[in-house]
Amino acid sequence: LPFHNLTFPDAKGRETTVTSHMIKEALKLPTRDIMAVALILRHVDEMVEILSEMRSKIIENSDNYDAKRYLPCRLRSGMIMRSLKDHWVTCLLTAAVWEARSLERLHGTLDNFKHVFGTVPPEQPSREFYRAVVEDLNLDEIWRVRPLLDGKAIIKELDLPKGPLVGVYLDDQTRWMLLNPTGTKEDCVVHLHERKRAREQEICAETAQGKDDIVVDDQNELTVGIANSEGHSSPIGGDAVWSNGTKHLSKKIRAENSINL
Repeated sequence: LPFHNLTFPDAKGRETTVTSHMIKEALKLPTRDIMAVALILRHVDEMVEILSEMRSKIIENSDNYDAKRYLPCRLRSGMIMRSLKDHWVTCLLTAAVWEARSLERLHGTLDNFKHVFGTVPPEQPSREFYRAVVEDLNLDEIWRVRPLLDGKAIIKELDLPKGPLVGVYLDDQTRWMLLNPTGTKEDCVVHLHERKRAREQEICAETAQGKDDIVVDDQNELTVGIANSEGHSSPIGGDAVWSNGTKHLSKKIRAENSINL
């Protein structure tokens, strides 16, 4: 676990985690176990962060702590659960040990730990998270919940072309369903249309900003240069010819120098 963030380039130059290499080369475990461990370790830091936040809330409200008032974020927890699937309990246990040991190392001894955190047991945040996921948030096996709209339905409803953009709206739908567990298909469609309008407005705003930048650059180009013999100015590096046939003075200078050379 202490090495879960360490990587190194393998023989083919690919970035490889130290833990995956240890499991594959030293323990000789099958590929499915390597992938499972890598998935768990990829999310353990985020799970530790959730447990630390829950511990802080428990300590701050130790006198009148109500677990149902301080539930973890359903969206954040649900996204982790959807990624971990059946491995979420293993990840939770791993994160619980890592978080508790980190606090013990920070405060030196278990006695100091108890002095700082009072009567809050080291394992309480993980117990509260498990209870919240299973009972209050109803997130256990959330990865098995079918989407309200599949890719074809989203293409039809939003009039989208086939391509990676469909995946963006599938992700939008997943987040909306986590935040609205009792929402209907019609409500989801309304939300996706709103997201589409918001994205289109962002694109229009960026396009307009880009055009403004181009106009400014064109204006600068028209006003910056070396004046010719009649006091006119033309773009630097351009091949402009004035109405009287006089070329840009810098062009004339370069032409004369090339002749002299």
